[in-house]
Amino acid sequence: MRVINENEYNSIWDKINENYCFDPLSKNWLNLPLANKKYHLNTIWSDEQEKLVNSIFQSVNPTEMYALDWQHDCFVFAPQENIPLEHCYYDKARDCNVCFPSYYPNGDFYFFVSLDWSMGLFGHPWRNEIYVMGEKLITTFDSMKKELAITN
Repeated sequence: MRVINENEYNSIWDKINENYCFDPLSKNWLNLPLANKKYHLNTIWSDEQEKLVNSIFQSVNPTEMYALDWQHDCFVFAPQENIPLEHCYYDKARDCNVCFPSYYPNGDFYFFVSLDWSMGLFGHPWRNEIYVMGEKLITTFDSMKKELAITN
């Protein structure tokens, strides 16, 4: 896992704003260009459910991904790292605390996207919903709706 530098951060969010029409205040807050499906989150995810989502990403996308936390530090990570829920650490170089976002959008917009932008998980913090993008990822989430406590 590594924190994305400022130039990369700006480039990524410019792409999301321009190509995905991200507008956190709009009813249509995101326009995903590939096959996608919206799910309602019926409970806050436990550590077990977070691990399940991580295993889903491991199975469909074995390479690195972006972990994007709107207006906060963002990361490049590999699902194989198995980063624990609520993972935080002190960054001595920047003299600040750094927290890796959870897959469950608990207070901010959290996006987890493959580096080639072919699949992703996009979470809305106050609507209790996620959008899953990419056929393979949708199929896997559909097969695990009960375990993840999600509905269409």
